[in-house]
Amino acid sequence: MTESSAPERASDGAARGGDREPALRQLVAEQLARSSLAEAMHTARDLLASAPGRRSCRYLSERIASLPKLEPGARRIALLSSFSIEFLHDALVATAFAAGTRLEVYQPAFATFRQEILDPSSRLYAEQPDFVVLAVEAEDWSTGPFGEFFALRDDDQAAAVARFDDELMALLSTFRGRSAAPLLVHNLALPAWRKLGILDAKSAHGQAALIGRLNDALTRVARSVADVHVVDYAGLVNRHGALNWYDDRMRLYARAPIAGAMQHRLAEEYVKFVRALVGGARKCLVVDLDNTLWGGVVGEDGVDGIRLGPSYPGSAYLRFQQLVHDLGRRGVILAIASKNNPADVDEVFARHPSMLLRKEDFAAVEVGWSAKSESLRRIAARLSIGLEHVVFVDDNPVECEEIRRALPQVQVIALPPQPERYVAELEREGLFDTLAISDEDRRRGDLYRQRAAAESVRAGAGSLEDFYRDLAMEIIVAPIGPVTLPRAAQLTQKTNQFNVTTRRYTESEIAERLRDDSWTGFTVAVRDRFGDNGVVGVALGRDTGRALEIDTLLLSCRVIGRTVETAMLAQLCDDAAARGLVALEGRFLPTAKNAPARDVFERHGFARDGGRDGGENWRLDLSTRRVHWPVWFVRATEGAAA
Repeated sequence: MTESSAPERASDGAARGGDREPALRQLVAEQLARSSLAEAMHTARDLLASAPGRRSCRYLSERIASLPKLEPGARRIALLSSFSIEFLHDALVATAFAAGTRLEVYQPAFATFRQEILDPSSRLYAEQPDFVVLAVEAEDWSTGPFGEFFALRDDDQAAAVARFDDELMALLSTFRGRSAAPLLVHNLALPAWRKLGILDAKSAHGQAALIGRLNDALTRVARSVADVHVVDYAGLVNRHGALNWYDDRMRLYARAPIAGAMQHRLAEEYVKFVRALVGGARKCLVVDLDNTLWGGVVGEDGVDGIRLGPSYPGSAYLRFQQLVHDLGRRGVILAIASKNNPADVDEVFARHPSMLLRKEDFAAVEVGWSAKSESLRRIAARLSIGLEHVVFVDDNPVECEEIRRALPQVQVIALPPQPERYVAELEREGLFDTLAISDEDRRRGDLYRQRAAAESVRAGAGSLEDFYRDLAMEIIVAPIGPVTLPRAAQLTQKTNQFNVTTRRYTESEIAERLRDDSWTGFTVAVRDRFGDNGVVGVALGRDTGRALEIDTLLLSCRVIGRTVETAMLAQLCDDAAARGLVALEGRFLPTAKNAPARDVFERHGFARDGGRDGGENWRLDLSTRRVHWPVWFVRATEGAAA
């Protein structure tokens, strides 16, 4: 992504003042006309934030539909529903585009979801969608909790739950047997009014209790089938209120129960899953300090004068700190970019009694007086992550605008004037949502501190080989199994820099390949004298009869530059030889982000073997050359059966 040109910046400036909607519409149309997709996605995000209604969604959807079909990045999503959901198409296409993904929608007639899944020749399977949504209202699964509620005896409720469990398992298992696409399933929302009125909440056999048991069954089934994910539809309805969510007139008139004003909210929920599945989840949160983590300006108010503590407004800042802290525990990398005196900031962290966050919670700290765009560039370089993985949060609209202009790939969140709204503003889009949280995620803060310690050893080492030996690295290569499968899929979805093909896989897609004996796959974990780095690499290869073709070779940025990729290629050579194959073949597909992997095959003795579709093919003749294991690694076998 390149920085905006001067004319475009002028247009963008106009779009941010006065009546923003017309100016933003004009700007996004201009950007799409010249195929500036990254800039258009950025402007679309601004447009939907300023005017989130159906008009903006329809405008964006129509403009996106006019783009050339061959443009990269378009994904197919299938909507299976028990109600009319056509109204969602524009909102879904527009919201996904603003989040960085192009979607095309396939939808059969509503209320045919059972036929679509059970019929092996249905168009659902012929379309081969990348994602599938199963959106079924609670009453369309079973009439027990609704129209027939009073006909159920207490012991009939258990039978109703069992029937639901059986039907759902049959549908999901049938679907998974015919498609590897991730499946998003709505859970069941409570009705606005309960059949037993005020008694329902106390009754063990009321509607709320019954729907709770049905949701428990749905969760159990979803956990038992690979790549089935639960859309918390009940939570979504609760968040916005059932009386706001539903339109009873349209429910009865057209079987379209969701109110128009809520349609983009459901689209946003689907896009959270799509973003996570295509590797678009953000990795790093960079926060300002003054009037962000605390109220006031520490350089003017002093440590004792800033507003932070149990009383409002200090309690609002403390609540925001709790959210930031929780994100760090989920695996989000935390960093600071603040225009401040370093000594003042250090004093706040050292002695303010209400500071929940500690300075060691942050993997990178930039405190000084340079432009914040420069601070963010340094943070990204220090952490070895792309700026497209960064979210920047600040209360100052001028600082936010500076980042938007200088670093358009960074997601900017301009905090509102009221600090009590900070938490909702950061949580709303689910920018950091992932489909799994690994041990490596939970330990990410420690892992980056270990990385910093290792880099200090590199600086003092006499040679690279001395550096490698000083690290006392231990490498564990293990076949991909039930324990490591979620982490392997997560790495394919998140790793952009050292990734030769950048192919994204779900758990079920990897498992499906490895059920075929012609495929092989393993994970790589690394320990060194500073600690356990966890699973940091994934390789997948396919036996073509004469060669082992490398489908995936990726490595976490935390261990780039330690020859782990050499060990992985050595293991692939061993695997190929064990199969009696004569060559190892690799392919490099260049992206805007994977330059660190560009020369991996050439550095290891592969010969260029042509190319196609913008990629490079490489081949290593095993009869004349092998990649050898680096002598500074200790090879361990623990976890090989994982």
